[in-house]
Amino acid sequence: MTRISQRLLALYLASLLALAALGAHNQLRRGHHEAVLGQKYLLQTQLSALRQEVAGVTGVLAIRSWAVERGMVAAPEALNVGEVDAVPAPRTPLPQGALEVDTLWR
Repeated sequence: MTRISQRLLALYLASLLALAALGAHNQLRRGHHEAVLGQKYLLQTQLSALRQEVAGVTGVLAIRSWAVERGMVAAPEALNVGEVDAVPAPRTPLPQGALEVDTLWR
């Protein structure tokens, strides 16, 4: 065997080993990727279940029942309720502070 063919053979074997190591690493990363996708699917399922559960607490019907329990008027019954005249707010003196503001326009 000539010296050039020995070097080419060594280069070929080194490249073959490097590609084998790269392939093994790629398979490990693929397995990890599949595990992460499985976790993502489980978390999306759990999130949709939690959103459905929360909708019962903060949904439109829950807010309406909370308001009716506290004496608020539901929208369909608003036409049957009379109005009360507004009373002006009581006049209170404004607090006097020692803050001074200067504005500079350029």
